[in-house]
Amino acid sequence: MTHFRIGHTGITWGYGSKEAEQAVKDTAELGYSAYETFGSVLEEYEQNVPGGFGAVLKRFGIPLSAAYCWTVFYEPKDAQVDIDRVLGWSRVAAKLGADAIVLQAGKRSEQAYPYFKQMGEIFNTIGREVKALGMVTAIHPHTGTIIETREEIDAILHAVDPDLVGFAPDTGQIAKGGADAVATLADYKTMIKHVHLKDWGGGRDTGYADYEVIGGGVVDMAGIFRVFEEANYPGWVMVELDGTPNSPRPAREAAALSKAYLTKLLGDKAIWAK
Repeated sequence: MTHFRIGHTGITWGYGSKEAEQAVKDTAELGYSAYETFGSVLEEYEQNVPGGFGAVLKRFGIPLSAAYCWTVFYEPKDAQVDIDRVLGWSRVAAKLGADAIVLQAGKRSEQAYPYFKQMGEIFNTIGREVKALGMVTAIHPHTGTIIETREEIDAILHAVDPDLVGFAPDTGQIAKGGADAVATLADYKTMIKHVHLKDWGGGRDTGYADYEVIGGGVVDMAGIFRVFEEANYPGWVMVELDGTPNSPRPAREAAALSKAYLTKLLGDKAIWAK
């Protein structure tokens, strides 16, 4: 029987370092098994707080699963800035024991993106260095970026070396981008290295950038976990819900609702912190 390690990302509480400690505290106390935050947050703690982010994780007894690393990548000739920034964040994440570096591409334009082959080569460069640090690199599709639609997901996953770069699907982002999340994960199940489990509200205003707590939206969660079982997926499944000023409930309550749904759906297949 496949078991699933379930964690939570910090974005539900906010995007910066000032919300991070409360997010770690709530995530640990609710019984999630890991925490994920932005590479920029790790760097800010490393530079400004004694003990860095590791001190916060240790205080609440929860590991770091991954660092989420955004890029502004568009023109290949300008990629070195992104490479250096992501590798800087990656070195901090490695010190903290993270398993994965999650890569987001830059913003989309009105024109079709012409450089997927070159972007794949640049992501391979990052992946090679991250692998040497003992972690995996995985690409995260995201609405509003040049990896949003199924066609774009196909293009970048065919452009990378799967020994260096894997897939970090976000189930809600894939659905919001117009694709079938279950089918997309099934087609690339051998490349999945890290997961953001997110539910989409189907286009209605939910107060969470159109997303919902797990089980509150339209994504086929049972189907998603069937794919993971078929793949015998061993990595982290990180619950995620975008926090906004219009969120209809506190972040901790939202995270608790998602956990309650997954506990009912998965039973003893879910691994929670003791």
